Amino acid sequence: MLMFSLLSVAGFAFAADGITFDKARYGVSAGQQVTIEYQLQKEGKVSVNCSEGWQASVQPNGGRHGYITVTAPDPAATPKIVASVVYPGGETRHNQIDIMVADPYTDATRPKAKLQIWGGLADINTTQEDYQKAADAGFTIITLEGGEAMDMDGDGQKTDADLLATIRFKLDLIKKAGLKYTLHHVWNKDVVEMVKDDPDCLMIHIFDEPGLNKMPWLKERSDWVKKYAPEKPVHVNLHPEASIWAMGTDCYRDYIQQMVDCSGTEILSYDQYPVMADKSIMNYWYKCLEVNSDIARRKGIPFWAFTASCYMEDEGRYMPDLANMRLQVYTDLAYGAEVVQYFVYRAYAVATLAPIMTDGSYSVLYDLLKEFNPEVHRRAFVFDGGKVTKTRFAGLTPWNCFPLLKKELPAQIASVDCDKTALVSFEENNGNDYLVIVNADCFSKCTVSIDFKQMCYTIDRSGAFTAQEPGKRDFTLDEGDMLVVKYR
Repeated sequence: MLMFSLLSVAGFAFAADGITFDKARYGVSAGQQVTIEYQLQKEGKVSVNCSEGWQASVQPNGGRHGYITVTAPDPAATPKIVASVVYPGGETRHNQIDIMVADPYTDATRPKAKLQIWGGLADINTTQEDYQKAADAGFTIITLEGGEAMDMDGDGQKTDADLLATIRFKLDLIKKAGLKYTLHHVWNKDVVEMVKDDPDCLMIHIFDEPGLNKMPWLKERSDWVKKYAPEKPVHVNLHPEASIWAMGTDCYRDYIQQMVDCSGTEILSYDQYPVMADKSIMNYWYKCLEVNSDIARRKGIPFWAFTASCYMEDEGRYMPDLANMRLQVYTDLAYGAEVVQYFVYRAYAVATLAPIMTDGSYSVLYDLLKEFNPEVHRRAFVFDGGKVTKTRFAGLTPWNCFPLLKKELPAQIASVDCDKTALVSFEENNGNDYLVIVNADCFSKCTVSIDFKQMCYTIDRSGAFTAQEPGKRDFTLDEGDMLVVKYR
C-alpha cells in the first residue's frame, strides 16, 4: 500500500514509516544513470521494482540511509519505479520514485524525420552524385516517376524495355544513397510488380488534386495498383479549401471525407502554401490542417503534409526563407504529419526558382534546405511514430480553431501564455508526452510564458535539453520557430 501521509525533515519528504527521497523528481536520459538518496525513519531493508528495461541497484549506508542507482534503457519511456522497505517483523512500506525521462534516445537509436522530395530528378540530374546530394541535404525520401523513360539502349526510341531499365537504374542510385522513395504516375504493371515487395517503396501515387467527379476513375486506378502490389499504400493528393471551385462541393470537410471513403487513397494529404508575398498567411490554412488531421485520426490513416521549397512568384507566394520554412514544417509536424513533403525540388513553369534549376544547377534554395533539414532531424524523435491528441492556440485563436484552456494542461504545467499567437500541440510518443509550441508568425518573434508546477524539460532547435524547475519562465521564440516541452 502506498503511503500518502508526508512529513518534511531536513529536505526529505517523508511518507510515514516509509522510504523517502531527497527531491520530488529526478531526470535521466536514455542509457544513463541517476543516483537517488533515500532515508528511512527506522532501520529496514530496501529493494526496488522497475518497469521492463529499467534497472536499479541499492547501496545501503547504514540502516536508515543509502542510495538507489537507476539506469535507463535505450530508448527510454517514462517508467514506474517503486522502492519498498521491509522492517523487522515483516512490515512493508512502498513509495514510488518520480523519474522524468529527459532525452529518450541516444545517437544510436534516435530516429530521423521523414522528409520527402516532391518531384523526381530530371534526366540531366540522374546521377549518383545528384541522389547523394539529396541525401546530403537531409532528405530521407525521394519521388520516382514511374512513367518517365530514358533512352537506355541508345536506339533513339523510348520503349517499355527502356522504361523498366530506367526504373532499375534509378532504384540502384536511390538505394546506394540510402534513400527511400515513392512511386508516381505509373501505368506499366511490370513497374508496379517491380516494387511490390520493396520495403523502401513507401507508397504509390496515382493522381494530384482531383474533384469528386474523379472518384470512380480513382477507385478503378487504385484497384489496378492493388491488383499488382496489394501491400503498397495508394496515395491521392487532395485540394486545399482554396480550390473550392474544383472540388465538386462547397463543404471542405465533405470533400475530404468523401475522397478518403471512396477514392481508394490510404494516405491523406493535400498541398497548400500559406505564406503570401505580402507577408500575410492564408486565413484557411489552419482550417485545412484541422480538417485533414482530424479525419486522418478518425480513419486511422497516415497524414502527410506539404511545405513550399520553391518560389512561385506568379501565384503570389513569399520567397522561401528559414523563418517561413520553420513555420510550415513545424506546424505540419505539430498537426501530426508523419511525412513532410517539400514542393518542389526541380524547377518548372510555376516554380521559377527551386533547389534544382531546369539546367541542372543547384540554387540557393538547395543550400537553405541543407541548412534547415538537419535542424528538423534534431527534434524528429518527438514526432516520429507519435500521436497528436489535440491542437489548441495561445493568444489570438485563428478561425475554425480552439483556444487553449488551463484545464486542458497536464498536471505538470499550470499555464501557457503568449504575447502573440502560438500553436500548442499535445503529442504522445512511446510513453513520453510533449507540448509543442510554434510561433505562428514567421516575420516577428513572440514570447511564451510557462508556469511549471513540476520539473520538466524544454528542447530547443539545437536539440538541447534544459531542465525547468517549478516556477514561471519566459521563452523567446524566433520567427516561425518551435519550443518543445517534455512534461512526462
